[in-house]
Amino acid sequence: MDLKEFIKICHLLYDRKYVVGSGGNVSLKKDNLVYITPTGSILGFLNEEDICVVDIAGKIIKGKPTSELNMHLEIYRNKPHVNAVVHTHSMYCTAFSVLDKKLELYTPEAEIFLKKIGYVDYCPCGTLELAECVSSCNEDVLILKKHGIVTLGSTLTEAYIKTEVLEEIAKLNHIVMSFDK
Repeated sequence: MDLKEFIKICHLLYDRKYVVGSGGNVSLKKDNLVYITPTGSILGFLNEEDICVVDIAGKIIKGKPTSELNMHLEIYRNKPHVNAVVHTHSMYCTAFSVLDKKLELYTPEAEIFLKKIGYVDYCPCGTLELAECVSSCNEDVLILKKHGIVTLGSTLTEAYIKTEVLEEIAKLNHIVMSFDK
């Protein structure tokens, strides 16, 4: 499988500071296989050969996948329309998640790409509890309390765009709130 787009998206997430250090993870489902970032990886430095491969049942075929593997697999199992997952700890979205504040979709772009944001109560990272909570949400754009965000798409580009628009709308919410004091 050609993973050039996968790597490009990982690098964009890192370059635009939607992830820092080894935070965040990305996956892509193709047929019965899931291509996913490795545990402890820095997305900005990934190469195609670094990508892990797991089957939809969770059998590891190649590499050591992210600790959030269960979350990705549960999403794919419960949402047949989803073929890509992006999970980041982007600054503004995470700040709003810590404050437990909901975001307003102020722009037409946000309404088009995000439609509706789902909010997930705090669950510890990497747990089955988190995987179940995230995969049971109806929305494809999620803010995880005190954690970060998850965006879903039929393609990686779609999931990435949702990440970008969500972080931008979080910044706009911050600006609007600062003017509204």
